Amino acid sequence: MPVTRLTVAAAAFAAVLPAAVCAQTTLRLNWTATDGTPKTCIVTTDANGVNMDPASGKLLATATFGADCPTVATPPPVSDPVITNGLDANELPSSSVAGASHTVIWSADADTCSYSASSLPGQIAGWPVGGDVCSNADSCRSSHSVPVTLPAIAGNYVFDLSCRRNGSGVVAVSRRTVAVPPVTPPVSGCIAPAGLMRLDTAYIEFNYTVSNGRVVDAKHFEPTFGYSTADGPLRTFPGTPNINQRVFMPRNSYVAMQFTVPSDLTVMTTGAFRFEETQPQTNPARMSMTISKSCGDFSPTPTAPLTSACVLNNAMANGNLLWGYAPGYAQVCQLQPGETYFLNIIHASLNAPLTTYCEGYCGNTIQNQKVSPTPLWPAQL
Repeated sequence: MPVTRLTVAAAAFAAVLPAAVCAQTTLRLNWTATDGTPKTCIVTTDANGVNMDPASGKLLATATFGADCPTVATPPPVSDPVITNGLDANELPSSSVAGASHTVIWSADADTCSYSASSLPGQIAGWPVGGDVCSNADSCRSSHSVPVTLPAIAGNYVFDLSCRRNGSGVVAVSRRTVAVPPVTPPVSGCIAPAGLMRLDTAYIEFNYTVSNGRVVDAKHFEPTFGYSTADGPLRTFPGTPNINQRVFMPRNSYVAMQFTVPSDLTVMTTGAFRFEETQPQTNPARMSMTISKSCGDFSPTPTAPLTSACVLNNAMANGNLLWGYAPGYAQVCQLQPGETYFLNIIHASLNAPLTTYCEGYCGNTIQNQKVSPTPLWPAQL
């Protein structure tokens, strides 16, 4: 049975007791419930009765309690907060480009969550760093879909989601860092021969599917080769492996797609832009591609340190332009991490760029082919 420590009121009641009582004792303790109802608690000691501790002067007894005795409910333990769907590499890659849009989806088993511990070189409207973004369990538990567009300010963007539970000292954290390199425009504009027109936008068909056709920004690599599906999240260079994109261009036009190689690209990462035409969209079915530091560079002789491996001239179907970060391999167009390049595409021979193979509006298909063995290419892919 429990040991009962009597209050001062009970001690006054028992003051007439001798210092040691060796008989069972019944105490009637009057008290008032929280609703104002008077109660009487019957406390019955064992055969040893009520004794006084000579050191502290407190009355001690081993007793049982009746039905009307007060009880104190023990609160249930508080569970720690948990982020049930956190930030991941598919949503926020380790490197991206200014202007790229990403969608973050998260949820948490918590009472409050905030982005306040984030460190963002430029302001992002969809990711406020002040105040809570959910303030009760139901709100935090629901799925939050957050659009994030990276501003044109270079730096390391640290996205932090921190969640808390009332009564718990544990903070659940999910964090991703996205490196955004500075935008590097061409020094003197595009250098394509006069008479050729660079496309600002282009109509493309995703994996030969007409129903997935859409108009995209043709001045950058990601809108064409950075999607896993027509509506999927944007992926930065090298984009999505092995997708086929039919890029339509009018007669005597070209596309020059700017891209920046991730600063953390793993050595021996390689890929290819493969002319994957299955039906003649130009006559003959040929095209040319270059990788250059210059927009619209259709010279058959590249500028050092780029080599002839960075040129695909007048290729037939299955011709490919092999690129990579693979020092020592002469057959690879060597790209340096952190550097900005252009993928230039034209429906003509580089020896006669003004003599187009397109009779009107043509779309040859290009495959963004993965050449590196597993697990190379960024983890997001």
